[in-house]
Amino acid sequence: MGFAPWEIVLIAGVAGGATTCAALVAPRRRLVWIGLAGSAAAALLALGIGGVWRLTTRADATVVVGLVGLGASLGGYALCAALLPTLTRPRMVSPALVTAPDDGTAHVILLADAEHDTYRPGDVTRALELYERLEVPMPPYLARPLVYASERSRYRRASGSPARRAVREVAAALATHPQDESPYAVETAFCNGGPSLAEVVAALAARGGRRIIVVAMTVARTRAFDSAIGDAQSLALSRAGIEMIVTDPLWASSGVASAAARRALAVFSGHGRENGVVLVAEGSPWQWDRQYPAATEQSTFFAQRLRAELIERGLPAERIRQAWLDWEQPDVPEAVRHLAALGATRIALVPVDLLVENLASAVDLPQAAEQAAFETAIRIEVVSPLGDDPALISALLRQIARASLNLEGLAGDPDL
Repeated sequence: MGFAPWEIVLIAGVAGGATTCAALVAPRRRLVWIGLAGSAAAALLALGIGGVWRLTTRADATVVVGLVGLGASLGGYALCAALLPTLTRPRMVSPALVTAPDDGTAHVILLADAEHDTYRPGDVTRALELYERLEVPMPPYLARPLVYASERSRYRRASGSPARRAVREVAAALATHPQDESPYAVETAFCNGGPSLAEVVAALAARGGRRIIVVAMTVARTRAFDSAIGDAQSLALSRAGIEMIVTDPLWASSGVASAAARRALAVFSGHGRENGVVLVAEGSPWQWDRQYPAATEQSTFFAQRLRAELIERGLPAERIRQAWLDWEQPDVPEAVRHLAALGATRIALVPVDLLVENLASAVDLPQAAEQAAFETAIRIEVVSPLGDDPALISALLRQIARASLNLEGLAGDPDL
């Protein structure tokens, strides 16, 4: 009996399983090529099975070779799933710090935790590996390609993430409204993916930047911000004569909380007792909160400040509920059901820890609103994040002004 058809079945089965896994993970622009590869594998599989039938003309042999092909496909899928971390892990970039003569000016970097504009498998790999390090239970390797597919679907529903575009709009607004009437450029850096804070700091140092203000555009100082700032500080900035000051997060900003409250109440025609507000945070696993408790505390404090602003503007305290998009309870539908039981007929969903539009506000929050509206049959409005709202710009400008004063003090210290 010839073994060539059996070998073809094995190879085609492994290739078919691998392409199935790749089709769940790869960006959509590559799906055409993966589809062609899968079609070729299916044709080879059929050729191999047909070859066994021609050699043996036995139905049982054909069934066996079909099962061999199926097993090979499962093995190819499992192999590809196991290799995903290695194949998709983002390449780490460690910039070299090369300094130029001091240009005598302060430079501003707006640091944000914003996802890439388009879907990238490496972002999912990074997140899964981080969760594993924090001992957060993850799905088995065979199911993880579905996590990639889900993230790709989120990007497709939003036609790409608006997050980085929104961050750049905030940076442009900061650059055109300097408090000291002296225009300055505002660079942008991101906690995950390039350009990273370390890369932007190194680029500024190469152009003569010795005094750098990093504006943390966030409600709470999260792990992502700590990691980005730590990577930049690992460049040994002080030895190179570079002073870098990082501003505080905005959890204590009354202006930002007040602007969010105004946006929430603006969706209602009045301040009647039929109105309700759900303060929605993204949420995080408890293992994450255990490692980074300050982030949870700051986010909670800001939510309470926002709640106080709403009460001060006439919304009854019992008509305000807290909810989370993921990991924590209650979720949005449960909070809406609670308000509906109290008689609310119009409810606004207000993002607590989202300052600019991203996938969570563009996809997850509207989906949660649709589910809640379907369950309760009441009107639900999604309040957009502040973005380049004047209140947020003013709060960030105040942070820059305070950091500038600190830089001037450092520059005048003879011990530095």
